[in-house]
Amino acid sequence: MKILFVCTGNTCRSPMAEGIFLSKYKKDGDECLSAGLYTKDDSPASPNAIQAMEETGIDISAHRSKTVTADDINNSDLIIAMTESHAEMLKLLGADAEKITVLNVCDPFGGDLDEYRKCRDEIDKRLKEIFNTGD
Repeated sequence: MKILFVCTGNTCRSPMAEGIFLSKYKKDGDECLSAGLYTKDDSPASPNAIQAMEETGIDISAHRSKTVTADDINNSDLIIAMTESHAEMLKLLGADAEKITVLNVCDPFGGDLDEYRKCRDEIDKRLKEIFNTGD
């Protein structure tokens, strides 16, 4: 399965989601990518996102932001949007509504480390629900 994680700037939520998925929920044959709707390409993950993830043993320090493309959308089996507004924009860009799942996770951008920890934990909780793991 090819999974696409989408947020606004691809420096906080979607890279954290990608890191969590790769670390905990990926199965053989799965591929994933994160991207943003309003992104400055090649920006690093935010320092607080990196630190919040490091606390769980997941390293996203090599992440670089990327703008979502039509190919990303068309080649994905599952698109995980962080909010309903992201999902709506993805539909306008041609994404099949059937392929979109929404996490409803607030943007921690500009917040303190605790906001990023809360965001990380909420993403993890929602991914666990989606990928039906028992751990």
